[in-house]
Amino acid sequence: MKRWLLLMTLVLLYVSMNPALSCAQENGRLKIGDDMPGFFLTDLNGAPFFIKEHLGENAKVKHAGIIFSFCASWCKPCKKEIPELEKLQKKYTEKGIATYLIAVGEKKKIVSKFIKEIGTSLPVLVDRYQKVLEQVGRPGLPHTIFVDNNRKVRYINTGFSEKTADEILGKLEDEIKAVIAADSGDSGE
Repeated sequence: MKRWLLLMTLVLLYVSMNPALSCAQENGRLKIGDDMPGFFLTDLNGAPFFIKEHLGENAKVKHAGIIFSFCASWCKPCKKEIPELEKLQKKYTEKGIATYLIAVGEKKKIVSKFIKEIGTSLPVLVDRYQKVLEQVGRPGLPHTIFVDNNRKVRYINTGFSEKTADEILGKLEDEIKAVIAADSGDSGE
């Protein structure tokens, strides 16, 4: 066991100190301007969620944009971010903005308990095996992505704290307003 731990430590140290390998990892992350990858998840009731049905030319449900926040029950910053996202959702739902929490790495039973504890009404998708999190580059949590109706990533943030909340939420809200203005044909932001 000690040899395995030592080997893993050496590999991680090597990767972190080798710029070529570090860049390769960073390049796998989703960036602003990228297309949000297609994915399929289910909600807590087992109902399917296909991103292509919510965003893009052939979407069945039209949204101006969607906020996706990757979270987990053990993540303290997630617990602070979720109520703030819910406030944004209430403010912009009539303008076509939707917000989905994507619970990663946990069983539905644990996620359901977590959602009841924090008392949110935001819809929750379950990424039990972290496949969608992997598609966006395996960032830390919370990881928030705002995508416009063309599936273009407009905003990305990892982490959340009371010190940075105003700045984070301000930038996100600026992007929401820009997307709403573009969606309504109003070019004056």
